[in-house]
Amino acid sequence: MKKPIFGALLDTVLVVLAYYLSFVLRLGRFVFVEYSTLFLKTLPFVILAKGIIFYFYKIHRGIWKYASVNDLWAIIKAAGLSTLVIIGFVFILFRAEGYPRSVPIIDWLLTIIFIGGLRFVARTKKEGSASPYRTMRGGKRLLIVGAGNAGVMLFKEIKENPGLGYNLVGFIDDSKENKGMHLQGVPILGNQKDIPRIVRDLKVVQIILAIPSASGKEMRSIVKYCEYAKVKFKTLPALGNIINPLANGQVSMSQTRNVNMSDLLRRIPAKLDTRLIASHLSGKRVMVTGAGGSIGRELCFQIAKYNPDTLILFERAETALFFTELDIKREFPHLKISTLLADMRDFSRCEQIIKEQRPEIIYHAAAYKHVPMLEINSVEGIKNNVFGTQNLADLAYKYGIEEFVMVSTDKAVNPKNLMGLSKRINEIYVQTLSRKQKTEVCSLTSGICSFITVRFGNVLGTSGSVIPVFKKQIEDGGPITITHKQAKRYFMTMGEAGQLIITAGAMGKGGEIFILQMGEQVKITDLAQDMIALSGYQTEDIKIVFTGLRPGEKLSEQLVEETETAKPTTDDKILVVESNNYASYQKINDKLTELKDYLTNGNTENITTKCKEIIES
Repeated sequence: MKKPIFGALLDTVLVVLAYYLSFVLRLGRFVFVEYSTLFLKTLPFVILAKGIIFYFYKIHRGIWKYASVNDLWAIIKAAGLSTLVIIGFVFILFRAEGYPRSVPIIDWLLTIIFIGGLRFVARTKKEGSASPYRTMRGGKRLLIVGAGNAGVMLFKEIKENPGLGYNLVGFIDDSKENKGMHLQGVPILGNQKDIPRIVRDLKVVQIILAIPSASGKEMRSIVKYCEYAKVKFKTLPALGNIINPLANGQVSMSQTRNVNMSDLLRRIPAKLDTRLIASHLSGKRVMVTGAGGSIGRELCFQIAKYNPDTLILFERAETALFFTELDIKREFPHLKISTLLADMRDFSRCEQIIKEQRPEIIYHAAAYKHVPMLEINSVEGIKNNVFGTQNLADLAYKYGIEEFVMVSTDKAVNPKNLMGLSKRINEIYVQTLSRKQKTEVCSLTSGICSFITVRFGNVLGTSGSVIPVFKKQIEDGGPITITHKQAKRYFMTMGEAGQLIITAGAMGKGGEIFILQMGEQVKITDLAQDMIALSGYQTEDIKIVFTGLRPGEKLSEQLVEETETAKPTTDDKILVVESNNYASYQKINDKLTELKDYLTNGNTENITTKCKEIIES
């Protein structure tokens, strides 16, 4: 039946039967001698008209056992169009007197019933043969959380593939209306709070979380109940990760995987204005500083998707630079790449690069970022973060580079540590440069650089960040060390960070500070407990030790200062920060000169005080 030729032949038989029965129903008898000549004269045209139109709608090419509502709709449209053609032929061209006028209508209905019905009988037979209780008997007892489209798709695959070895005992769904209902014969047993009881009573050994659209908060709640039940669980990826690679949005068991921290912090996927970004980056010479670091590397991969003329990798760590270049070339073999070992504290080397490479856009991601490390090594932290950034920003100003996008941090808001102070000084400095160039003309070019700042919270998975640290501590058997029980932070994924930076760069006109809608801050203790559970341990196995806040560390972070206001942009995920505090370029530059002299003369004490003077001036 799968082959179109056999389907077409059987459909032809059904078309003849439908046309004959339309006369029978109209006349009330199976034998109609007085209408037999009329029936036989019009029958060939009916077969021809329906055959051509059905071929146009590809009715014969559908696989019957997979017939869907779309197939039924195609049959209805094809039958309707053929009926109109038949009516036109019989009553206008053929001029058939005495032709029962209701016959075409009856014929239309019977055609839909016969052609459509046969296909859905085939589908019902196929699904019936894959009864879950027959094909999966003895398999692993499975519970699916989520009775929506994703859950149904997984259930269908389980029915059709007994070799997967699952026995679905039921669904979990938080909708009160669905409790006690059945989905294709499988019961909806309760909501997420019922998971421990259901696992215990029904001896469930595996749970699959089939809610791709769930938020991070919802995922954390469901995972908690799975952890209480002490049962293995997996999840489908977030919605964006399913739909993007698959045009029809289908999900399957092969996509299920272990739950990770990104799932527990799952955020609504950003809707990127790809046309805006493409027009901004396509054909441009784009430089990324800190290209071997976590954020810089992510930026490189995201920028590469938009066909820049050249991607310039600026990095001082040789090994990191080597692997970044290797991986980008593997994924984008035709992309032109310039790989440059350089230190942004070396002004001459930076200027040489700007002259030779002629970047049109600079994404400045290079920085020292670890708070405790910078508290101990304050001089190196200031030299790198502040004066290295000043070098690049001054060169962008001097040579009229089209755009300079600086990566900042929420630690720059009301900074309490040297890392935050260095980033806040950078924010202020590039803003003063942005205002300065509006009243002056650059000496070496007529171009004006757009200085843009992007500020966000902690990024999952970056080197030295909390997740890799906790993972290593768990692998070592513990303990996990946390500074304070109430410490909490904003978190975002690496992909989001890269998206925010390139989107803000495309949106910015110059002088803005952009921030991302970060949602709620997450307690570090909750994060540690989740990681322990995801690693297959209990909190009794891996201890958590609180060590006390470190110098310069805050219990929680902010995204805007008291003197700032966050306002919406055209992208509902991105806000722009406005401030009434405007420092003068000359004053800030003089203060930075004093700070540089201060360090050069070996005065390494009270650096923090000196930095605070700059941001308060």
